[in-house]
Amino acid sequence: MKSNFLKQIQQSIRYFKLDLSGYNILLPNSLKKPSLLPLMANMAGAREIYVYSHSDLEKENTYLALKELNLKNNFYFIDKLTPHVLKSVDIVIKGDEININEDLVSSLKRNSVISLYPGNLDFINTSNIDKTLCSEKQISVVAINPADYCLMLYRYFAHIIIKRCYAANLDVFRSRLLLIGNGELMENSLSLLKMTGAQVYAIYTDKQIDKDYIIKHLPEMDGIVLLDYPQKSDLIIGKNGIIEPDEIYKINPEVKIIHLCGNIEQNLKISCVPQNVTQNSPNININEMGLRSIIETSAAVLKAAETLINKTNSIQQKESIVSYDIVNKENSIAIENIIF
Repeated sequence: MKSNFLKQIQQSIRYFKLDLSGYNILLPNSLKKPSLLPLMANMAGAREIYVYSHSDLEKENTYLALKELNLKNNFYFIDKLTPHVLKSVDIVIKGDEININEDLVSSLKRNSVISLYPGNLDFINTSNIDKTLCSEKQISVVAINPADYCLMLYRYFAHIIIKRCYAANLDVFRSRLLLIGNGELMENSLSLLKMTGAQVYAIYTDKQIDKDYIIKHLPEMDGIVLLDYPQKSDLIIGKNGIIEPDEIYKINPEVKIIHLCGNIEQNLKISCVPQNVTQNSPNININEMGLRSIIETSAAVLKAAETLINKTNSIQQKESIVSYDIVNKENSIAIENIIF
């Protein structure tokens, strides 16, 4: 009898119409279910699967699942990215432990595809990618669109906000929350918090900031939720930011900061969840997500690579289920979603 884990993988493969037949693929080891990506690639028909891993547990779990499903063993667990391996792969799934540097790019074959899979799920900030280096080798670097309707990643992010509110000892129901952010993440979070019974106030970082509105409502706030993604404000809480720290200390020192994305001054004497704040990117670890959302995101990352490599090799692509950007092209393209 198949486990629920394997059934969810199969469902995502069918939903995204994932077909990796004939392609060799290099995978990272960065998920709380390490066998997920190898098994998904295998079940989607990949020819050879190289897993960059030092984990014996990952090997053991993968082989157990292979036996359960009676799948072909086409896995190669490697602890070094040698030129021999890199020259053979068509698709690289770039996790945090795989660096796109000159050694890697020079060894990859022309017209291969790198699909980004950052551990903080920041598919927008690609400043750490050497786009010119990849373009010179005719290697495309692709990032899924986090606002994609079929993926619903921002809805999952909104549920992380709920978890963090409770971690801060805030009952979401009937709490007064000031949301500061923009875009689809802001709208999804606003909608969910309202549905849970919170009294929500909104400040949009991509519009003119009404500081009088913030000062007026700050005394009654239980929490300030930061959702500035994609980043529009240089500083939300800090000297010369949207909110000055002294204003919080004087008006409402007990307010809690719920941080998902947005720059704030370091060493503030204000309760913040989580305590460690990252700047300029989402303050998320993929392993905070539930298993279903990780499986769906993994399938989308693989689907974007499949769609693009088929396009590059002039193979007819019937449907694209997820939208994406080619981040190393001057004019990034987006493939239209298909909504079921």
